[in-house]
Amino acid sequence: MIKKIKLLLILFLLPALVSCAGTGTKNKPSISNSGGSTTLYFTREDGFVASGVLAKIIVNGTEIAQLGIKEYTNFKASGNYKIKVSGAGLGGFGMGTDSTSGIADGKNYFYIIGVKQSLFSTSFTIRETTESGFNSF
Repeated sequence: MIKKIKLLLILFLLPALVSCAGTGTKNKPSISNSGGSTTLYFTREDGFVASGVLAKIIVNGTEIAQLGIKEYTNFKASGNYKIKVSGAGLGGFGMGTDSTSGIADGKNYFYIIGVKQSLFSTSFTIRETTESGFNSF
């Protein structure tokens, strides 16, 4: 009986423990000016609200990363691009989404993923920043 209880406990706790691991990196990516290529740089703000929920980043319908707090990722875009950020996994159920779009014109673009909390809802936000704003994180 105790073995069954331990097994059930492990089965319930394992998804909760694994869901906090993002696919981003804690190391800030090096920013390069690669001629003609557009690179999108993403980071996620630190904070207590929704810190256990990963931010799923989708560019043009393809998931590129799931960021935990203070994680970074980048993506090379071509042509027009659309970015959507939403909650990943069970923890993200019910969290609102945000999106933005742009044109790949050979420049680098920097985005900060945050969380907006109101009285009855919580949602992810995405805002564009400058290279110096991105480096300040």
